[in-house]
Parts: sequence; structure tokens; C-alpha cells
Amino acid sequence: MKKAISFLLAGVMAASLTACSGSVKETAPAKQEDTKAAEQTSESKGSGEKVEISFLVTKPEIVPQFEETFKRYTESHPNVTITAIPLSGQTIYEKLTSLYASGNAPTITMVGGPEFTSFKDNFLDITDTDFAKKVYSWAQDKTKSDGKVLAVPTTAEGIGIMYNKKVIEAATGKEFDPSSIKSRKDFAQLLEEISKTDYAPVQITNKDWLLGSHLTSVLYGAVSKNYDERQAVIEACRKGEYNFADSQVFNNWMDTFDLLMKYNKYAKSPLANAYEDDQLTMASDEVAFWPIGNYIYPNIVDINPDAQVGLMPYPMGDDDSAVGNKEIVLSYSMFAIDAKQSKPEQQAAAIDFFNWLVTSKEGQDSYVNTLMFVPIFEGFEIQPANPVAKQIVSYMEQGNTLERMSDYFPAGVMNQFGATMQQYLDGKITRADVANQFKDKWVEFFKK
Repeated sequence: MKKAISFLLAGVMAASLTACSGSVKETAPAKQEDTKAAEQTSESKGSGEKVEISFLVTKPEIVPQFEETFKRYTESHPNVTITAIPLSGQTIYEKLTSLYASGNAPTITMVGGPEFTSFKDNFLDITDTDFAKKVYSWAQDKTKSDGKVLAVPTTAEGIGIMYNKKVIEAATGKEFDPSSIKSRKDFAQLLEEISKTDYAPVQITNKDWLLGSHLTSVLYGAVSKNYDERQAVIEACRKGEYNFADSQVFNNWMDTFDLLMKYNKYAKSPLANAYEDDQLTMASDEVAFWPIGNYIYPNIVDINPDAQVGLMPYPMGDDDSAVGNKEIVLSYSMFAIDAKQSKPEQQAAAIDFFNWLVTSKEGQDSYVNTLMFVPIFEGFEIQPANPVAKQIVSYMEQGNTLERMSDYFPAGVMNQFGATMQQYLDGKITRADVANQFKDKWVEFFKK
């Protein structure tokens, strides 16, 4: 792991993605020889028949940056058109189900662990492609099925609490070092101090995907630093045997959420704030802390190039030694190429796009400096100046990361967890209700 991480220092950035749309007629599944032929497309770049490919947007935060990347690619590949398909309010699972059912599957899509499991039979075997061979060994397991590589990681993402250094220092009159927050107790003291100023201590985004997937990954990841023990908890959840109400980890997680709620800028109307407004508030130096991931960083610096933000852990206990107090969630989604409804020439163009993005200097520059991704591929020569990405690399180097456990969730359940936390955020249900709903939804969706 340390050897792999050292390569990441050669290039880092911060995360998310987007996509494209377009209508694709159904064809027979791609044959292996079609895949091999597709791998050679870089030899004929910029020539050939016109090809239109689509790319499903699963994170709208950096759509403009991804479209800029598409434009840069197509300038040297004028025969290729890449179009974005938005989620349009649906979950990834709902959108992919609808698109495949209508015969309009996206050529490329980004999926999380649950969607990968549900749709992997539709994805192209990319084992022998140049870009897939560049993925670090420690990031390969979740992209495989039956020994075949069916996807590649997008980027190393960090999930925790974003802080605004400028706001904290203006409110306290002291230099802020995130490592000084060693426990929830330390965090509470700082929030109380900031609350006595004109700055908002915290803002909570009320999106179901954030509350039900990203933040719950902290909960399950903090169960243990041991993989087998974490998996044992997931298995108990599937069987309805995990008692959330009596779980110290669950209650620690909820205690921190209660703390965030207490100092939430939007406490009086916690479901009224828009995600876009939250970005503006952080970028405008109005709020000190925001539970979120580094994928939002490009938006922040686009609004305010002088923003001084970083990422720290979601404190999981008053005891300094509590798992989660010094760890961020390390996450990655995946890129996959359709094998069922896309034509061989579309698959070939998709492979060539990723070969360009991962292996060429121009593509790497777009990956690092336009998309602001943290490379999860070997051989990156571009060194980004992104400070948040460098923080993530530092967390990885020190082993201060938690696994993103939402990758093991049944498809669709994260939205149910999110809806539960929205009700709790709005004061409509109790902690006991959250525990019961989590337990019931695990069983219900695992049986589907």
C-alpha cells in the first residue's frame, strides 16, 4: 500500500464526475474480438467514421469541468462526439434500470459498489486495455467479477468534514490546524467558540445521498479497522441481527450528528437549503465546517479561487483513540463501459477516451488540473497544486482511512437511509426510530 501511495504523490486532485447522453440503439453483446479491436483505436485517432458516445452523469458537481475535458479530447479526435446524460432526479440504480429497459444504455457510466453489483453483467470486459492495467493493485478488487476487469476506479475521494481555514481563524483569532481536533469534545469546544461570532459554525446538506451513503460510510467504517469485523457487521445487518440502538459506534455517530445539528446554520429549516447554496456559502467564507467530500473542491475554487478549505475526519468519540477520530473515508466510484447495447465502434471510442485520459500527458493534465481528481492509476507525470488532494494522499500514507462501506449496501437502500436521516434532521423522528428504520431497511432491500 505504501509503495502504491508513493506514486500518488506524483499527481493528486480532488474528485467527482459527470457524463453524457445520447440515444444508443440496442445491439448484440460485444464479442471478445470486438474488445481487442477497440483497444487499438488510438492508432487511428482523429480519423474514421463519426461516432457518438454517451456518458451518464452521476455527480453533477463538476459537469462543466468534465465537458471541458470532453472538448479537449474531441479536438484531437474530431470524429467522436461525447454527450452527457443527467440523472434528472433519479438514483443511479433507477436511471440505469430505465435506460437499459428503453434500449438507451449509456456508452459509459459511473457506478458505485451497489450499482456495479447489480449491472456488472452489462459491462464490457476491459481486462486487456492499457488504462485498466494502470490501476493500483490495492484498488482493483471491487472492479472485478469472475477474474475479469469490468470497471476502473474514477479517483481517490475523501469523505469527512470540510473546513474553512479563513473563517475559523477569523472567528477564533488563532491559527487553525485540523490535527488539533482529536475528539468530538475538541470539535464541540471549537463550534461553541465560533457560534459566538458572526460566522456560522456548521452547515448540513440535506441530500439523501450525502446523509444515507457518504456519512453512513463513516458509521460502518468506524466499526473496526479490521476488514473481517466490518464484514461481520454488514452480514449481521443483512440478516436483521445488528442492534443499532445498543451499538456504541452507532450512538457515537449519532452524537456527532446531533452536535452538527445543534450548530447547523439552517437549524430552523433544515430541509430548505439547496446544495448549490451550500457551495456558495462555503466558498464565500460564511461557514466554518461542512460534512461533505473533496469532490466539491473544484466548485469551491471556481467560485472563490482564494478559498482556503481542507478536509478533516468526522469525529467519532470523546476518547482520542476512537476509530474515526483521525480517519477520513477513502472512497472511489467506478467507470464502466456498456457491453450490451453499444456498438463496437462506440465501445472502441470509449476505450480510446480512457486511454487518452489516463496514459497521455494531455489527458493526465485534464484528469488532474481540470477534473481535479486524485490519480488512482500508476504513471501520472502531472503534479497538481490542489491542497485538498495532497491532504488525501497524506491520510492514505499514514493509514488514516476508513473503507467506504456503502459499497456493500443493497442497491437503493442508501436513499432510504438518507430519507430516514432527513426526517431526523427535521425533528420528525427520534434516534430510536433511526435505529429501527436502519435495521428494517437493511433486511427489506437485501431480500429484493
